[in-house]
Amino acid sequence: MEKNQYLIFILPILVSSFAVVSFVTSAYVPASAQNITTGTDVRSNYSFIEKWGSFGTGRGQFNRPHDIAFDSMGNVYVSDRDNNRIQKFTHNGTFIKTWGSKGDKDGQFSIPYSIAIDDLDNIYVADRENSRIQKFDTNGTFLAKYGTDGKLDGQFHRPEDVRIEPRTGDIYVTDTYNNRIERFDKNFMFITKWGSKGSADGQFNLPHAIGFDSKGNVYVDELERPGVQIFDKDGKFLRKWGTVGKADGQFSLPQEHLWIDSFDHVYLVDGAHNPRIQIFDLNGRFLGKVGTGCLLSTGEGCVDPDGPGPLALGDGQFSKPEHVTIDSEGNMYVVDRGNQRIQVFAPMDDANVNMK
Repeated sequence: MEKNQYLIFILPILVSSFAVVSFVTSAYVPASAQNITTGTDVRSNYSFIEKWGSFGTGRGQFNRPHDIAFDSMGNVYVSDRDNNRIQKFTHNGTFIKTWGSKGDKDGQFSIPYSIAIDDLDNIYVADRENSRIQKFDTNGTFLAKYGTDGKLDGQFHRPEDVRIEPRTGDIYVTDTYNNRIERFDKNFMFITKWGSKGSADGQFNLPHAIGFDSKGNVYVDELERPGVQIFDKDGKFLRKWGTVGKADGQFSLPQEHLWIDSFDHVYLVDGAHNPRIQIFDLNGRFLGKVGTGCLLSTGEGCVDPDGPGPLALGDGQFSKPEHVTIDSEGNMYVVDRGNQRIQVFAPMDDANVNMK
């Protein structure tokens, strides 16, 4: 694990009655500072503070990490998908434990994808190729499993996301290759489902991720459609936003995961073809972005131009980012899959706080 901090000067210049553009000047500007913000009340300026992880099968190493989640103590859980395991760390990347192996038995995985943690610290893992959700305690002890492969209510075909609505405790699953969303109560009893394959409102082209705003509305992003569709908790279509492109506020396909913070800001991962995190309000108004693609690359990962060797990874640069999550302190954790690591960013007003 490495920690770095940079002195960054921001000169805001008013360009309209609603927008402020931040120009960043320093001898070295991390990619995390190269973004646009639309107001001081929006946490869209972030500074890189630390990273951990490398390629491998050892403790704290990864092979295509996918998702990240936090328990009530602030511990971090990462789905290490091609190592078919879950790894547990302190909030600043100190390894605690790991569990899982490849297989279809209880506690085994075949591509562990997304992770959700409820208010009792039960851990739910979308076990994609086994078409099920598994439930564990924080020590990795197997508790239960839900779902089998199929199209009936409560069945799944390669589910890719599991999320818990914090107000009700209801559990939502992107049943990705059945092109639908399924909703369950906190005991995993089936409540409802919606969606089918297609491009009309309320239809899906591989639903990939779910998030919830403060009213309990459901935001769904898809691998092969830009932006999000928004529904009420019962699946009634409300609205949508997003277009294909590489400009600010547009998306490259396939699109990756999303997160909605306590301020109702939507963080969307623009994946392999335009690696960055974009930040929006609930109506799709662009607020800011964090990160860039590799400024230099060997094909195996980003190169830090100030680093000692060709595989030193550039801070604030992404290669095939997958997931973004905001912790209780407002820090942004990004699963930087192609670089086999986790990167952590702090809001600019908190960037001088050392995470210990």
